[in-house]
Amino acid sequence: MNKKGGVFKNWLAGLPAPAYLLYGDGAGLAGLLVKEWESKLRAEGVSCEISRWTMMDMDGESPTLAWRSPSFFSRARIFVLPDLAEMKKAHRDELKSYLAAPEPSATLVLHGTDFRQAKTFSTAPNLSALALREDQAIDALAGYAVDMAKEAGVSLSRESAAFLAKFAGGIFEALDVELLKLFAFVAGKDAVAEEDIRSICVFRGEVNSFQLAEALERNDAAATLSMLRQFAKNAKDDDYHQLTGALAWSLRERVQGRKGSISVERAAKLFDVLSKIDREIKGESRLSPRQVYEIRLLSVLT
Repeated sequence: MNKKGGVFKNWLAGLPAPAYLLYGDGAGLAGLLVKEWESKLRAEGVSCEISRWTMMDMDGESPTLAWRSPSFFSRARIFVLPDLAEMKKAHRDELKSYLAAPEPSATLVLHGTDFRQAKTFSTAPNLSALALREDQAIDALAGYAVDMAKEAGVSLSRESAAFLAKFAGGIFEALDVELLKLFAFVAGKDAVAEEDIRSICVFRGEVNSFQLAEALERNDAAATLSMLRQFAKNAKDDDYHQLTGALAWSLRERVQGRKGSISVERAAKLFDVLSKIDREIKGESRLSPRQVYEIRLLSVLT
């Protein structure tokens, strides 16, 4: 864990707030905030109960009643709620009404992937909101990964940790899963090597993101599209964020001469298209991530 609290330092300095909202490129860090609070409270001897709600829970008879009902077993309760973008207007209205007079023993942790909607909601009473830039979010997750590696007795460089954070799409839960896989893979070693990451970071459908990057970089249209479509058979939307990070990292390795080489012109063209893909799958386009990828990659495969 980040012993200094990192981007959440100010939030962790006092008592838990009635509610927190993470949005922008930091929307995927809600799980990290929960883990930080759980660690802090338990270190202080405060019993803590964490409930992760689904949309089915939100559709229950009375979410407000659940938040206002004290626990017989825990002094502090943290409710991790679904994405604001998935909630109905009635859910958001109920949240605002509850936050006007919140229950002291309960803390709600919210996140919003729709930036404009979340920014509007951020003015709700008794709500602490934070919109992070991508570099801040990746740095926070990388710090967590390095700390977890130390606890596992293995060395992980900051650069590799940042890659893993990008590979996980900036989502804490996805990063946690990748770390568990990686630590199991390198059991008995002193450090995580680049090749370890390349070996373990394979997507659903057994499509190797690094082989896909190499096909894209050598302008092999047939191989690139074949692997992308194989990837798409089982991929979820979040997997496309991971793919973008993996492609960008592999490209940087070639630019720096560590894994082959690539012309400056080709690298600049590919970085530009990956930047556009990243923005569009985060909400600038109404197309699906698969459609964004195919359209944008076709533009650089000649």
